[in-house]
Amino acid sequence: MAPKKIKGISGSRRATYAPTTDIIPSPPQTCDGFMYVVRPRDTLYSIARKFNCSVMQLLQANPQISSRSGTLFIRQRICIPDVVDVLPAHKLLPAGPKVLFVELLDSMGNPLRVMNGFVSLAPRTFIRVVFSEPVNQVYFFFVPSRRKIFRPSFLIGERTLVPPSRSVRFVWDVPRGIRGSLFIVGCTERICGPPEELLVRRP
Repeated sequence: MAPKKIKGISGSRRATYAPTTDIIPSPPQTCDGFMYVVRPRDTLYSIARKFNCSVMQLLQANPQISSRSGTLFIRQRICIPDVVDVLPAHKLLPAGPKVLFVELLDSMGNPLRVMNGFVSLAPRTFIRVVFSEPVNQVYFFFVPSRRKIFRPSFLIGERTLVPPSRSVRFVWDVPRGIRGSLFIVGCTERICGPPEELLVRRP
């Protein structure tokens, strides 16, 4: 169901390129959910519809966004509130697609270092995943260390594969100062497989 339009709030304005990065508002200092990077053609309504939340919930989680203008900038980081499960139509089952191989690389194609069990992420991290069977949807989640339980609402990105494939690549623009678990879930049309967990951090 599409989010309802709210009187006095402009949620249909498409994101634009900022003439300088100085005018892009900083993300909120705290985010009880996950950070999302605004893409071309995004609007408040389209983002709310994508993550099954309301425009008002987006605005409450992002006081830096003007409720009157609804202005968004491409590559702006905003908070998606932790309000919903993003896998409502699937079940995580052991019989689903399994992750066989994960490779995390920097922008030069070099494998990232592992220190004390944590992968040290690059500012732009390239992720390559191979599954046990072809998948048509792959979800990437990040759960900060303070959270003890995996919850699908910490989505950082997803890939749709047409036709289905066993291999997928994903680019993650990693914010500074994070530490926690990266989960990767592959799905067929019927079920999702068990999440693969990697401990990651970026100072």
